Amino acid sequence: MNKISLLYPDDRMYDFKNIPDHSERLIADLELSVLFSVMANKDEKILEAVRKILLGQRSNEKSVILFRQQILKDFMRHPLLVSEIYQLSLDTLEAYRDSLRFWLSAKSASRRLRTNVELMDMLLAQLIKIRNLSTQYADAESTGLQSFFKFLQTDFSDEVLNKLRLQNSVLRFDHGFSVNAKLDHNNRSSEFLLNREQPSTSWLHKIFSLNSSTEEYSFTISQRDESGLTALSEFRDAALESVALIMDVAFQQFLNFFSRLRDESAFYQAALNLCAALKNRGYVFCLPTPLSGQNPVCVASKLYDPCLALLQQEKLILNDLQAENKSFILITGANSGGKSTFLRALGVNQLLLQSGLPVAAEQFTASLCDEVYTHFKLEEDTNMRSGKFDEELLRMAALVPKVKATAMVLFNESFAATNEREGSEIAWQICNALLEKGIKVVFVTHLYAFARKLYAKKSPEVLPLRVASNEESNKKFTVSEAEPLSTSFAKEIYQKVFAD
Repeated sequence: MNKISLLYPDDRMYDFKNIPDHSERLIADLELSVLFSVMANKDEKILEAVRKILLGQRSNEKSVILFRQQILKDFMRHPLLVSEIYQLSLDTLEAYRDSLRFWLSAKSASRRLRTNVELMDMLLAQLIKIRNLSTQYADAESTGLQSFFKFLQTDFSDEVLNKLRLQNSVLRFDHGFSVNAKLDHNNRSSEFLLNREQPSTSWLHKIFSLNSSTEEYSFTISQRDESGLTALSEFRDAALESVALIMDVAFQQFLNFFSRLRDESAFYQAALNLCAALKNRGYVFCLPTPLSGQNPVCVASKLYDPCLALLQQEKLILNDLQAENKSFILITGANSGGKSTFLRALGVNQLLLQSGLPVAAEQFTASLCDEVYTHFKLEEDTNMRSGKFDEELLRMAALVPKVKATAMVLFNESFAATNEREGSEIAWQICNALLEKGIKVVFVTHLYAFARKLYAKKSPEVLPLRVASNEESNKKFTVSEAEPLSTSFAKEIYQKVFAD
């Protein structure tokens, strides 16, 4: 049942628990908790799904991203469709969990079988409701939804469902059950085989059985015979164990189907929630264009950080970017000029793009990368085990073995915890090595010696950007291509701190 997915165009199996170990660092550095909260819209299951998929199921395959975008377009045209799929799958799983309170002791084969039979009727009824959506929304255009609906109509046609209901009815064994068994050397029953023909209470069957020439034997156990009843219970469980195991597997497959459907539909519901929130705040968004290939590209118009836009009441300044065949973006400029915000905008939107989600821009085209890593400055170690600079070097040492040539690394004022000369030299050595490997890097820095040396290299792969100073009020928070400046903007800092 898990061969159909709303996340991938093929039959691949994926694990929602497979989340990179640097994900918590991504959440903290890019402030993704704000994004997750808005996308979840106070729904814990959606929040859980968004975290699992955006952090662990991003893709560097163009076909996968376009597959998800097509499905999202259908859901944008029919927002009730995704909410119905999500709610039906959610209700199904909640009904299952509620039923467990009445079957806490369902460990024996007979109890497990009875539990699964009772719940299977509920699962089949919910499956029919989801299948009926394929008729109601027959105009779905995406390959993903068309395949999903076809799967439901074919694998769970009325004929198939009737057979499942009939089989489920038989497994209730309301009139007892008939089983064959062999006797071992101790005259104990073994090798049980459930008979296809089961006992019936039909009056016609009873009449014909009375006239049957076949000799039958039976015995009755007294209600007071505790040992006999215990032996009968053990015999019943042994006889039904093989059937109970098969039913366990079948039932678990249905549960897995509804669990994945809940998470996958929750992911698309979260996308619609994000679009609605951005629209309500007056921001543009779009479905981005993913590029596969060796040449790094990042071209955007009216780009912004969605996390800050969703958190801040004041309207953000939107920026454009032209970074074709640029694997290294250097960002310098004044304090509080928007450098870190622009850095986060690039990082968050890259994650959204590779998740198949809308991005915070009017237009966004970017090359796909294997993974996104961050190296942001942190405060002093609260346990006083190490200083900021030692901590930065340790994180960099842990990061280097993971970084592949197709990765993106975001640096935010890294190596500034030591003096200018030492910090610049370390930054130069690390970034020069990353440049040689073709790794995509975005580096925000106040280290002028480092920035100037990198700019002087005149590498065609380096794009130097600078944020406007506070003196340029008409360009405040704008980012444009420009060489690094030697000024530390001390005058602006003085005025900000000491002005009357």
